[in-house]
Amino acid sequence: MQEEPMATRRFVNDLETCRQLWNTLLPVNVVSDMWEFRMCFHRQYDHRPCFMILEDAEGVSGMMPLSYVDNSNKIGFFPGEIWQEKTWLERTPFYVREGGGIDELFYSCPEGTYLRYIEPLQEPYSHLLELDEIGYVLYPSQLDFKLEAYSGRFSHKKYKSIIKVIGSIKEQGSRFYVNRLEDFDALVRMSIESFGENSYLNDHRFRNSWLDVIHFLHKNGWLRMISLEIMGKTAAVDIGSVYNGVYTVYLGGASRDLPGVAKVMNMYHIEYAFINRLFKMDFLCGDFHWKKLFHLTPEPLYKFVSPAPMEEYASKTEKWDDSYPSINETTIEDPSPMDMKDTPNFNYLL
Repeated sequence: MQEEPMATRRFVNDLETCRQLWNTLLPVNVVSDMWEFRMCFHRQYDHRPCFMILEDAEGVSGMMPLSYVDNSNKIGFFPGEIWQEKTWLERTPFYVREGGGIDELFYSCPEGTYLRYIEPLQEPYSHLLELDEIGYVLYPSQLDFKLEAYSGRFSHKKYKSIIKVIGSIKEQGSRFYVNRLEDFDALVRMSIESFGENSYLNDHRFRNSWLDVIHFLHKNGWLRMISLEIMGKTAAVDIGSVYNGVYTVYLGGASRDLPGVAKVMNMYHIEYAFINRLFKMDFLCGDFHWKKLFHLTPEPLYKFVSPAPMEEYASKTEKWDDSYPSINETTIEDPSPMDMKDTPNFNYLL
């Protein structure tokens, strides 16, 4: 019996071709799966794309969207938005043809590949990955969209303590604003005041990427940028999105002078998701104490590491196509976002 020929591997460096491969082969489950979202980061980091394609007699059998991160001598998921030597965006999709070999796709990755925040693989492929970090989510749909069911996750004492903190802040005179874009500057300031050099937003590339993301999301009706004012001063700002029934909270900043203000913001997001019957909330990775305090559901994400040195691969790919086309005219179809109910008075219905 004649063996099937192995797939051949090639790398695509041209940005326009990479865009076509991404839009043709990869699913869009959340906003960050969109090419336009990823381009907000690529324009700032400008790492070289190197999409890996596996092909056989039937065509493309697999595709891994990769970037060569020059300053760290690594390869990561496109667009290679490095912060503290690690990429930041989560759950990047990749393509394997139905019936294709996931193991062949991963084992074909170049030496020095470091892929983060991968959703768990089904057996028999789970051995390919190792634990990376824990993501924290909440599924209002599993609780029949009832806030009372969610509050049942707390002990009476702990729940009472949280509500007391929230109530004390509310009594100071609070007001929420939705998509007040000029508050991005306040978010940056509060984040850097709280975390200094360890703030994501201390990196001008990351900061400008999120400024582009905000305008992209706002243009398409998916932005949930929430600002909280207390006694006329901006006390907290969070950036999120709502798309395809998923509410993602990406990052935020809160005043150090008002302990507990983050609890107000977190409960505001949760109440909004339940009232509007959103399928899922994603608070991303990051082992912050409040995520456990609020009884979010942990979802482990994984990484794939090929620790061999990069020199050989880098020497083979010295010639890159740097003629990136402009995408200023690129538009995407608005999939008619849901008619959401906001909660301007925030009744803390828990």
